[in-house]
Amino acid sequence: MHLHGRIIASDMPPRAPVIWATTGVGAERFRKRIDERHRELSVQAKLRSRSYRRSRADAASEESRRLRGEFLAALGRLSSFESATLRLMRCRYKVQLDERADDLTRDYFQLWQLIARHSGDEWPLDERGAERFDFFATQLGRLEGLADALILAGRNVRLFPLPRLPWVAA
Repeated sequence: MHLHGRIIASDMPPRAPVIWATTGVGAERFRKRIDERHRELSVQAKLRSRSYRRSRADAASEESRRLRGEFLAALGRLSSFESATLRLMRCRYKVQLDERADDLTRDYFQLWQLIARHSGDEWPLDERGAERFDFFATQLGRLEGLADALILAGRNVRLFPLPRLPWVAA
């Protein structure tokens, strides 16, 4: 309705409510926590890399195997954390964050079951066994990276213990 050239409020479409401070501050804190954790995981991966590369231990020794496992787990953890947090950072609303956290939780428990199913097997010390060790060290790191991202999203999946891992000191 127009009244002497003025637009009356009933002619204007309703506006969506905007909450500036809460959403922006919460999102900024969330991104800051992600950045801090990413920095910590990057430093850990660099340290593990350096100790593995500079090690003078025999390639077939238990010490060399442990260092390699820690290095691969740190890389798996970092890459999994990065991909999971990219998915979480795209969320604009709490509903989207909850939905993505549900998806990541499902991925976490599927990976947990894969590790648990195959971790109890006896592992020969041949080349094939070394490949399997590398694979599962990386998968264990991926599991930890998903757990790190889920904790930032408000899901504490670490309440569930890791599967029994006789092949690596976790």
